[in-house]
Amino acid sequence: MTVAPDRYGPGDPLPAMPDFEPFYAAINGRAPFPWQTRLARKVAESGRWPDEIGVPTGLGKTACLDIAVWWLALNAHRPPTERPAPTRIWWVVNRRLLVDSTHDHAGKLADMLKNTDENPDLDAVAIRLRSLSADLDAPPLEVIRLRGGVASRTPADPSRPAIILCTLPMYGSRLLFRGYGSRLRAVDAAMACTDSLVLLDEAHLAPHLNRLLPALAACAPTQRPPLPEHRMRPLLVALTATGDAPGDSRVDRFDLDAQDLAHPVVQQRLDAAKPLELREPGAGDAATHLYNAALDLIQTAEQPASVLVFANTPNTARNVFNKLDNKLNKNRKAADIWLLTGRVREREAQKIRDALMDPVNGMAAAPGADSNGANRPRHLVVVATQTLEVGADLDAEYLVTEQCGVRALTQRLGRLNRLGRYPRARALYLHLPSKGKDKDSWPVYDSEPRTVLDRLRDACAGDEQAVVQLPPRCVSTVLGPPCEDSGRAPEVMPEILREWTKTTTPPRDEAPVEPYFSGITAPEYAVSVIWRAYVPEPAEPEAEDSPAERLWPRATDKEAIQIPIKEAEKVLENDRDLYRLGGDGVTLERVSASEPLSPGDCIVLPSDRGLMDRYGWNPDATDPVVDVALMDRGLPLD
Repeated sequence: MTVAPDRYGPGDPLPAMPDFEPFYAAINGRAPFPWQTRLARKVAESGRWPDEIGVPTGLGKTACLDIAVWWLALNAHRPPTERPAPTRIWWVVNRRLLVDSTHDHAGKLADMLKNTDENPDLDAVAIRLRSLSADLDAPPLEVIRLRGGVASRTPADPSRPAIILCTLPMYGSRLLFRGYGSRLRAVDAAMACTDSLVLLDEAHLAPHLNRLLPALAACAPTQRPPLPEHRMRPLLVALTATGDAPGDSRVDRFDLDAQDLAHPVVQQRLDAAKPLELREPGAGDAATHLYNAALDLIQTAEQPASVLVFANTPNTARNVFNKLDNKLNKNRKAADIWLLTGRVREREAQKIRDALMDPVNGMAAAPGADSNGANRPRHLVVVATQTLEVGADLDAEYLVTEQCGVRALTQRLGRLNRLGRYPRARALYLHLPSKGKDKDSWPVYDSEPRTVLDRLRDACAGDEQAVVQLPPRCVSTVLGPPCEDSGRAPEVMPEILREWTKTTTPPRDEAPVEPYFSGITAPEYAVSVIWRAYVPEPAEPEAEDSPAERLWPRATDKEAIQIPIKEAEKVLENDRDLYRLGGDGVTLERVSASEPLSPGDCIVLPSDRGLMDRYGWNPDATDPVVDVALMDRGLPLD
């Protein structure tokens, strides 16, 4: 590889900017879809992004990152007060796995711009991006991943082009001056708000963030800003693949057009076979019904197949996994079985991702992957929660799912026969009766599964097998519009915002920030948990003169798992020696047994406490947990 020459210096002319098509082809090794080229041209000519991008799943929405980087380079010759393209590109999603998988593409993009291999198109873009940075020797593009409630890195240079990938709580908390894992809250708030493009993937998972941004703008001071108004607050673009129909005429929405629909690859994916069989088991355990349905598909498969099982809760997913593993692998290795929830550490998640993306034994929807499963030595079964609904570029031959909402079912079907290469693809939809007091209310999805059931019944009318065809081209027609209630979020008041800006000494009993970006009904209150083999004893509260104990090496997001606060408090209620990381990320603070945990806390547990296995958080696990800090950086001297 040849590093792009640093030919640019102050006053030197910038190289000519390539068109989007050759830039995209240089990065991805293939020509862009028509909609990707059309969107790049629209952004370049109008100087703005559409409000929404409604491209169905499986058609490359990740290319929005490529478009954003290309657009920034296109405008690199303009002075800051005239440049419409934001310097920072945030990719925000409410599912952690997507942050990790999209990071791979962003990292590849940054690496190819750093090492252009003498490609003239990449070389030109790299030089133009580097010209924006105060440090002309810095790589053209910085890529940062924020996850797990612990920020290992944050943007340090506001002038440097950057892609930041994060979950909704990591972005929302920074926007409101309470950044999880942040050591410079005011700086991180400025980075999240100013000169930033926010690509909100699957925006239906974060409706309140979409409404929060204009509310914050209304609370902002009225004096003349140093930058144009469109760069003083985030430019938010909602990405949606749930088949929504165009709605509000005031919303500028970007959809596929006739040229896209005539493209052979797009046609193949939009018409991919996805027959869904509706089953309505009686009362019983959800895990047992999902287990039986998965076995039905495996036993009828003509050859080893890939099977994706969606459960609505982590506990149900783990129970299904245990049943399948005991049945298929107790006496012989009949299947590769994996469990994936959102409560998994990076070390363990990477092993799972590697297995799923294996070109022969996995279920990757990527060029070079086994096109029909003929070479698969045994079945592959993946049991997952909603973490695989969004953005996971997987292509399964069979699918089983619990009852869910319209958007969730659309997303889950997006992992079935994603590329249209499995003619025998099948899906089983299990509608289980509600166990709550309300007969029409289910966990996670409230009453919407009743609506989905009625619509599927109508679509299956007259079919003895209760099967309905749901290819991406017609899924929105059959399932109809979503009808979930996202609930309300509290109103942002200038007085509340002023309290949040006090980052050095936050006021006591201040308003929590989570309901403002997650809603009042189910705000995302979570804490991070890390495990260490060596945890120094923190000083007693009364020992004021003794130096504070410090955790070293410094905690990173790779070793953290985010757990809902209520579950963490229940599991750890008998632990008398809990240690929390202070605001500087290294100081240990004692947490008394009676003290409630707070959103964004990072709890440090000794490795021998257990509570985690190879698939992530498991309150029943008692074996010691591997200390990844010890593996990466060694044991510190006391």
